[in-house]
Amino acid sequence: MTSAQTDRFVHDRLPPPGQWPELRFDTPELQAIPAQVNLVQALFDQAFARGHAERPFLRSDARTLSYAQAREQVNRIANLLVREHGLVPGNRVLLRGGNSVAMALAWLAVVQAGLVVVA
Repeated sequence: MTSAQTDRFVHDRLPPPGQWPELRFDTPELQAIPAQVNLVQALFDQAFARGHAERPFLRSDARTLSYAQAREQVNRIANLLVREHGLVPGNRVLLRGGNSVAMALAWLAVVQAGLVVVA
């Protein structure tokens, strides 16, 4: 199995391939997904392509973020994790917090950076 993760801790601790579940991606809409894809980037790319950049994406009692605003903040957090803290794909990141917009942004940023979320 190929992986973009340079930190192999999680990958190396998977069960033997014979114990993996059978994953079937045989519906037409799933055929267009490449073998490797960053799902957070794909989420934002598809929202923008469909004209949803300014539509609400994350909402709480205190604030509402559009797809565009969320993407900007997710990019900022992901860049901080990689450039300032030196994390590499596959590193584990512990997220501890409540059910909030900030936690959702952090989760998305960790995944976008290719890191493994431990929530």
